[in-house]
Amino acid sequence: MLHKFSVKNFRNFADWLNFDLSSQQYEFNSDAVRDGVVEHGMIYGPNGGGKSNLGLAMVDPVLHLVDSPSYINTLDNNYLNGGIGVGLAEFVFDFRIDGVDIVYSYGKESLDKLVYEILTIDNKIVLEIDRRNTSKASICLQGAESLKTDVGDSKISLLKYVKNNTFLDDTPTNRHFEALIEYIEGMVFFRSLNSTRTGEYVGKDIGVKRLSQSIIESDSVKDFEDFLNSAGIECSLTVEATTNGQKGIYFDFGETKLEFGSAASTGTLSLGIFYFWWLRFQSNKITFAYIDEFDAFYHHALASSIVEKVAQADCQTIMTTHNTGVMSNDLLRPDCYFVLDKVIKPITALTNKELRKAHNLEKIYKGMSS
Repeated sequence: MLHKFSVKNFRNFADWLNFDLSSQQYEFNSDAVRDGVVEHGMIYGPNGGGKSNLGLAMVDPVLHLVDSPSYINTLDNNYLNGGIGVGLAEFVFDFRIDGVDIVYSYGKESLDKLVYEILTIDNKIVLEIDRRNTSKASICLQGAESLKTDVGDSKISLLKYVKNNTFLDDTPTNRHFEALIEYIEGMVFFRSLNSTRTGEYVGKDIGVKRLSQSIIESDSVKDFEDFLNSAGIECSLTVEATTNGQKGIYFDFGETKLEFGSAASTGTLSLGIFYFWWLRFQSNKITFAYIDEFDAFYHHALASSIVEKVAQADCQTIMTTHNTGVMSNDLLRPDCYFVLDKVIKPITALTNKELRKAHNLEKIYKGMSS
């Protein structure tokens, strides 16, 4: 999992922003943490404070380690911070995978052009290059000895270069390297749009353009219907041929059938997009999910039920919201709620109180914010 993260000069982050996901000592809701790391977290903060940009930064390795990733188009011309003289965005990822600390640091001049990279596994530097000083890389992985270390003018990721051009020996260090690549390939940022598609996301290309396609192909239409009904949307769903001959999901009103994407409300479409990604959670294709403004179209009670569902996922998740109604020890715990406002801290760091399960976190947060 991702243990700690730092970013500088990416979009609105002009100075280093440090995000520590270390868990604290609480005896309740233990499923929200794993191996001393917050597994399911929630971020609050003002509009324009950087919640979305933080998520984009946290999945940034996907952009240079995954072939043909999906990404948000504005990253093309709005990647670096707009400060004077800024030419490099910098990132530090501290992963904890299978009990081993893996630190991946790099600087980029654009979304896919690496300037420097350092990979440390269990306190040992195994890959390193700094193109500002030399085109020669240091590669210390068994099985990669024959690789050319002078990469010339190429701005490709050194990690990707090794991954694509070697068959590494079966050693503990190499297994951790491969586990890191696998973890990054499963990272995703997504948010719901008023769309029948898969929502706006950054991640590995999933090969699906319509959420209905994935739901139908996985034989999950009835489960999707049950999910909507449990969310308070009384409906019956069926599969019919669309006007272009493809299969689509329709609301079934007996004699009348209406195509889901055309008839569903904004909130129902948002639920459809969440359900699409939930299927990917269930299939273990996601390792880390940053769900931006997850409840933008939800009623309070529905938002709480979605948090409960996400907390069951077997992957690391971060959600952002403005809804203080879901800031509750009934859902997560104090070390899982964070506030982003120039810096990011857990709410435990914003009060002198020793927070316990009986405390009303929403009331305490509003008191601190007033």
